[in-house]
Amino acid sequence: MTNNQQNIIRKLQWIIYPVVVLMIIDFIIKFSNHDPLEVTEKSNPIFQWIDQGIVLVVFAIVSIGVLALMQQYFTKDLFKTKETLGAIDVSAAANAKLLLKIDAPNHLGGHLILFLTIMGFSVLVNTMLFAPEIIFEKDQITRFTIFEKIIFGFFYLITHFLVIVFGQRLFKGMPPIFIATEKGFSYEPAGISTGWVLWEDITEVRESEVLFGSGVNNGPKLVPVIGIKLINPEQYRASYAPLLQYVVNIGQKFHNYQTEGVGDILIRPADLGDDYEKVVGIFKSKCKFTIDYHKMA
Repeated sequence: MTNNQQNIIRKLQWIIYPVVVLMIIDFIIKFSNHDPLEVTEKSNPIFQWIDQGIVLVVFAIVSIGVLALMQQYFTKDLFKTKETLGAIDVSAAANAKLLLKIDAPNHLGGHLILFLTIMGFSVLVNTMLFAPEIIFEKDQITRFTIFEKIIFGFFYLITHFLVIVFGQRLFKGMPPIFIATEKGFSYEPAGISTGWVLWEDITEVRESEVLFGSGVNNGPKLVPVIGIKLINPEQYRASYAPLLQYVVNIGQKFHNYQTEGVGDILIRPADLGDDYEKVVGIFKSKCKFTIDYHKMA
């Protein structure tokens, strides 16, 4: 773990520990004031405001990320007008001699289960919207707050967006995860990528590790990656929708901070499977005059 990553952990502790302390204090107050005759337990107003503030912050962060992906998905063709980076024709990279192609794993059964699951959830949210009396009592419907309705509307949009995404993946399949040609490479593990990256635009490649969230209970953990530093990373962000450009810019700053500047693009070795060493060999051969390559210990 680098010094920068240790600094991130320390800063997260300044956020997590106070929240845990507040939760413990709230629990003690509830326990000491508990009335067996009360059906519901009410928190102190101060803690209610704190809880709502935390929910709002998390909701805002998740909303920005989801809306960015939705904007990119539905408007991606509008941002493909720039076919060149400087004076270089990027399409030449796609038409050059093929060196390696890694197809996405065929998870037809998993995609079918996910599609049916999200379809079931779509039926549920539509029932809640158009026939709420089937699920809720009349007095429950009238007690819904504006904030609860906004959250429901957000999840309603997400649900139907996922129906479209998983439906497309089920019937059309996934694009190749990695393609390398004589001119450049394309990395698209989840349908979102910068497009073709030219070898001559790469200044450094480094195998390293970055912090990723691994779940609510486990917290962030180090994940091995191939970090890539570009001459002009902002030019490659031009293919993104505006909101996603903002999100990607923040992500690149966070990754570059961890990798000491080599995090404009991150490739996860887990996505490459048995072809990982082949990909490493291609990077070494195509960028040997311009990169400082460091092998992870």
